[in-house]
Amino acid sequence: MKIEPLTVAASASLTAAASNVSDAQQVLVQNTGTAAAYVHIESGTSGNRYASFYVPNKSNIIVRKNTTDEIFASDAAAGTGANTNVLFTKLGFYG
Repeated sequence: MKIEPLTVAASASLTAAASNVSDAQQVLVQNTGTAAAYVHIESGTSGNRYASFYVPNKSNIIVRKNTTDEIFASDAAAGTGANTNVLFTKLGFYG
């Protein structure tokens, strides 16, 4: 599989800064920090989380979400604790 970055990596810490990452369906999640983090996905701009997952330190994960859904990172599973070490990049796939 070949991936194509379509946006500049940006952080989105806590629900107030949640982003749809330029209406991305596929998002590269990169934890650049020395500690694990949590990533949360919300239905649109509602603030209602429907998914959360743990991202180990120095790890990358590709996430599929709805284009309007927003994603953000935190230090805690509850969605609390600011975390700007997690970066989000819109992806495309090709040949």
